Amino acid sequence: MAIINGKYREYKLDNGLVVALQNTPTQTVASKLRVNFGSSHEREGEEGMAHFLEHCLISGGSRKYDPSTTDEIRGSFGYSNAYTNIGRTSFVGQMLMEDLGTWLDYVSDHTLRPRFDRERINGERGRVLREISDTKSNLKYLADQEFNAVFYRGHSKGRFNLGREEVVKGADLRKIKEFYSRGFHPNNMDLILVGGLPENIEELIHEYFGAMLRGKDTRKNFPEIKPLQGKKVIHRFTPERYNADNPKESSAQLLLASICPAEPHPDEYVLRTMSQILGGDTNSFLFQKMGLKKGLAYNVSTFYDGHYNCGEFIFNANVPANRLDEAVDSIFGEIERIKTQRVSNKIVDRIKRSAKYNLAKTFESNEGHISAIELKLDEGLVPESIIEGYNMITPERILEVANKYLPDQKTGDYVLYIGDPLKK
Repeated sequence: MAIINGKYREYKLDNGLVVALQNTPTQTVASKLRVNFGSSHEREGEEGMAHFLEHCLISGGSRKYDPSTTDEIRGSFGYSNAYTNIGRTSFVGQMLMEDLGTWLDYVSDHTLRPRFDRERINGERGRVLREISDTKSNLKYLADQEFNAVFYRGHSKGRFNLGREEVVKGADLRKIKEFYSRGFHPNNMDLILVGGLPENIEELIHEYFGAMLRGKDTRKNFPEIKPLQGKKVIHRFTPERYNADNPKESSAQLLLASICPAEPHPDEYVLRTMSQILGGDTNSFLFQKMGLKKGLAYNVSTFYDGHYNCGEFIFNANVPANRLDEAVDSIFGEIERIKTQRVSNKIVDRIKRSAKYNLAKTFESNEGHISAIELKLDEGLVPESIIEGYNMITPERILEVANKYLPDQKTGDYVLYIGDPLKK
């Protein structure tokens, strides 16, 4: 078995719970319970149930603890939270090593034996409705929805995870319990613990999680995003970006996005390296060109993301609204540069060194170890394979991959979003 280091253990309980344990010489523990049941598991008319259920579980009490006691327990940890995305609901904690048993007791009882206290559910309902309203009141919301519709085209990655207000308002106890029962089973869960773990940690895990029975498997394979066909430009009037003190200097937002391979993929590390070269730091092509030479941007960034079978390469910058064409041409100019001019070995070596630094830094914290373990569980990646992936990158491979996936300005397949306060 591939391991993180010699003190890593990975196994399954008889009921299917995946357990990953990493001992580190610390006095604290970082923990994460991943339930592979998120917003993409919602059926029509359930949009928002996954997020609402997360709220009900984290504070609504359990068979053993009433909500007030639950609040006290959560407050005893260094950090405690939960969040929902398209594929998972996760419960995280950070605590002193002597409080690990309390956290295991709390998280197992609340996720596998919830109380669903009516008063607390209604309180959380109000909070969730407020969260949805706050998000939709942000002027960025409409722009995000418009971009997501054009770029993701129905793929779950473009989903609004908070859901619809009418669903949350109408979610009675019966609907909440029915939705919960479809996904919260130990065989849909991954328990990751990192830190100063006690010698009897496996016994504790079995004590708190071992008695629950299997349920339906909801681990999900996401469909591959469909390729874009041609270029699509969204030029949106954004009056909130207007600089009333100096209108001519009002800033517009540029977002350029194209489709590329999802993780894992043989070209993944080259794409990450290209992202660093183009817009990763102050040495990047775009920062040097658009920032220092042309004064078009205070900051310009690029990133590659390949989660959920949806690979995307994104360029993002705030630029003078009265110099939009120049800014767009500059971005595509640097894309053309990396597609036609061989980058130096010195640049490639610098990116490799940066990648090794970031990997080493990851393992200096318990939370970083959790992120590394998640890569292993989800993609089978261990530190050695990551380093090997970067070591195989050459200037020639960068040219090859850039020409495969980065778009041409006139004939490429991409989405260009422009948020423009001066648009008439």
